[in-house]
Amino acid sequence: MQPITVAFFGISGSGKGTQCVLLEKFLQENDASRAVVRPEMGDLLRTFMQSGTSLAKATGEIVNSGGLVPSFIPIYMLTGVLNESFDGTQHLILDGTCRRPDQSRAVDEMMRLWKRENLQAIVLTLSRESAKKRLIARGRVDDAKDEALASRFAWYEEHVVPSIEELRTLGWTIHEVDGEPEVETVQKEIRKALGLTQ
Repeated sequence: MQPITVAFFGISGSGKGTQCVLLEKFLQENDASRAVVRPEMGDLLRTFMQSGTSLAKATGEIVNSGGLVPSFIPIYMLTGVLNESFDGTQHLILDGTCRRPDQSRAVDEMMRLWKRENLQAIVLTLSRESAKKRLIARGRVDDAKDEALASRFAWYEEHVVPSIEELRTLGWTIHEVDGEPEVETVQKEIRKALGLTQ
């Protein structure tokens, strides 16, 4: 199996994190010859904000006020992880990266540096109604309020959709996958889109 590079996209509630974990597990079980590197930007950001540096404190203030962190922050964190744990031979799953076009360009440059050729993205599509139901079911009631959802959808359309299109322009293969069905059904469609068969 050739190493894959896949970036995940989707609105809150679309199941990105769950699908990334399932894909990682599938790759580990079906390609023992390669490790899987899966930087999760949310976790990296939370850990970074607890480091106590001046930059971390400033980042924390932005996050806590609901703002958008400067693009160099997620790229800085991703670069650090890849520098320590990636040599270009592993499978790479990107979760929470490429949230603005300049981030997409930076990630593409990194991948080209490692001579990665199989560059793909999964876009999980989900209706606002379904996203609301899922967030409530997870206990994230504040996230599921109409005002909060509207803000998240608007942010996604304004920043993330152009990021996806930037990857397409850069030569990445973009797969839209229906995020509405059951988790396992969605996972099968993701593996099918990526050309992964058991």
